[in-house]
Amino acid sequence: MNKFILAFIMFFITTSASLADSNVYITQSGAALDLDITIDGNANAVGTANDRTLLTGANLDVDIDLIGATNTITGDFIGAGNSGSDDLKINQTGSTNTTALNVGASAATDDVRIIENRVGSSGETTYTIGSAATVQDVTVTVDVVGDDIDIALIENSSSSGSDKTTDIDIGTDSDDVDIVVTHTGAGAHKTKLLCTGACGTSDFTFNQTGANSTDVDLVVTNAAGSDVDIIITD
Repeated sequence: MNKFILAFIMFFITTSASLADSNVYITQSGAALDLDITIDGNANAVGTANDRTLLTGANLDVDIDLIGATNTITGDFIGAGNSGSDDLKINQTGSTNTTALNVGASAATDDVRIIENRVGSSGETTYTIGSAATVQDVTVTVDVVGDDIDIALIENSSSSGSDKTTDIDIGTDSDDVDIVVTHTGAGAHKTKLLCTGACGTSDFTFNQTGANSTDVDLVVTNAAGSDVDIIITD
């Protein structure tokens, strides 16, 4: 097994690998980090089950590209973003790839934009946003092309007067798409889903709770037999 273990306070770093079964472990703090990770191969990981990925600081520019099958991204992203910029960009190409990230779980996080692009079947994406910490203005955009798609986003932040936006764009020839989006706490909740292709017999659940405004924008084609639940409460 090839392992790349990084612990740093830096402004710029680039790492890449082309072997299978490689690991990248990161513990980072400090502002204005520019981090690019590219791994080409199968069964590679950024982070492990012990959550060995921690990205902390203001104005981070992180780009993770995994090319191959059964690759995983696991970890924590905490900090203040640069308004109008993409703070975390994830690209996965291949089948059975997984993303599981905590955003602002233990420290204040503000004005963060996350963009994930995934091409491949049988992948899973999970984002858990906020916990006891103040988290606001976090935007998550997930664009997926493939079959058997699973996406779950849980927004726990209790911040008020902020935007909490989830934007999911799916192109699929599968009739098995499972999406669960949960927004809790105060603030303005916004969820947008576009599913094109054969989206029939799929399951979509949107649960948004809070005293402020709520928007759900759902566009699904070929949705015969789909199960859609939208639950909005104060």
